[in-house]
Amino acid sequence: MILNEDQISKCKSIFSQFDKDGTGRIDRFELRVVLERKSYIEMGQKPTEEELFSMINEVDENNTGKIEFYEFLKVYEKNQKAHDRDDEEDLIDAFVAMGGNKDKTGIIDTEKLINVIRHQFEMTIDIEKLIEEIDEDQNHTIDFDEFKRLLSSNY
Repeated sequence: MILNEDQISKCKSIFSQFDKDGTGRIDRFELRVVLERKSYIEMGQKPTEEELFSMINEVDENNTGKIEFYEFLKVYEKNQKAHDRDDEEDLIDAFVAMGGNKDKTGIIDTEKLINVIRHQFEMTIDIEKLIEEIDEDQNHTIDFDEFKRLLSSNY
């Protein structure tokens, strides 16, 4: 994963907020606050002391027990990769619950999807219109890629 300019800028802003003494490094206590505050960089973790030490040791090239900004970027990047993996697993679980396969093969019947959205989740979105836009081959079934697009804003 390569961080974009917006992510790097956001990280720099957050890092500088916690680098109160201006040394260019934050310690494990400051890192804990950053990780626990979901609003900062979508981390929302509650790491144990062992996990904090481990995170710092993984990136602390100088063995100072503190992390510098470029090391902080590595922590952020690793966290984002884990977050993306979790999101993918949740998506696969939802696909399987609707009738698809764990290996992302198989299909979901659009009528079943409409029924679940309308009656089980009681959502008022125009699901037929969304399915029509997503179901490119108009076969009234949704494969994994179509399902993924349906649940994202990338269609």
